Amino acid sequence: MFTDLMGNKATQEADKENSSDSQKAGAGKSAVLQREVPHVSAEPNRNVDERRIILIGKLGAGKSHSGNGILGTEQFQSEQCWSSVTRRCDYGTAVRNGIRYRVFDTPGVNSPEDTQDEIDVEREIRRCLFCTSPGFHAIVLVLSATERIAKEDLKMLKNLDTMLGESSFKYMILVITKLQNDESRLNEMIAKAPIVAKLYVKCEARRVIFGKDENKIPPECLQKFDEVLTKLIKQNTKYGKEYYRHKYYDQATEILKLDKDDYKKKHPEISDSEAFEIVRNEAAIGRSPRESKLLKIKDRNCQCIIS
Repeated sequence: MFTDLMGNKATQEADKENSSDSQKAGAGKSAVLQREVPHVSAEPNRNVDERRIILIGKLGAGKSHSGNGILGTEQFQSEQCWSSVTRRCDYGTAVRNGIRYRVFDTPGVNSPEDTQDEIDVEREIRRCLFCTSPGFHAIVLVLSATERIAKEDLKMLKNLDTMLGESSFKYMILVITKLQNDESRLNEMIAKAPIVAKLYVKCEARRVIFGKDENKIPPECLQKFDEVLTKLIKQNTKYGKEYYRHKYYDQATEILKLDKDDYKKKHPEISDSEAFEIVRNEAAIGRSPRESKLLKIKDRNCQCIIS
């Protein structure tokens, strides 16, 4: 019996002193991004490989928990409850094992009807996709192994296909939560769930179990995730298609250039590339001063292209 098909701070960006300074300056989610500036400026010549990831899944699947594990530090709020903890797209970044991970967490794609006036999940995911540069190395689809697949899961999969496009499967990794690290058991569960089996084939058999521990992802599971992700990136890069990118990326970029110019006026010591990285990350989580213009970039039959 497979379940909940999408359902149900490693190293801080700077030290504690920089963290408290950021909180005094702005606090909240933007503090994570503000901590990034002194780190980059302090080590301009350090070459660090990056992994850019977006997490997608149903309410309660364990997206935030998975994101914290990938980062190796607690940056996303994660708890057991009946409502979506992640209300808007959130962003976290950290260096783990010499690689910088940039992870975007999204609200549950099946958020309850009574929260839909507050959470427009499709808008949140789409904005995150077209504001992030240069795109995503991986789309991590988080599945829980504790509940049966329902009719709403079929509708959700169809909606994701429309929103992300068929090309998304070339970048997708299935992460299975709430299951002991037992590959044989997972194989049995997939075999008994045709929908998951079809999804598994589309993802070219890329799957990783993240265990049952609610507090920590086993090191061996993270190691396998890193291996699967590295192989995926090498494969897509080989064909000149390293990043998954939204088809409205260029339109969003023109708007975000204005954000960058404004930021540079306030922070002239920051390079253009650093400023652009910061405003893109801010925009991806809904903090652009030109949010209303970004939200006008939409298409009911939204799909994405390969970069």
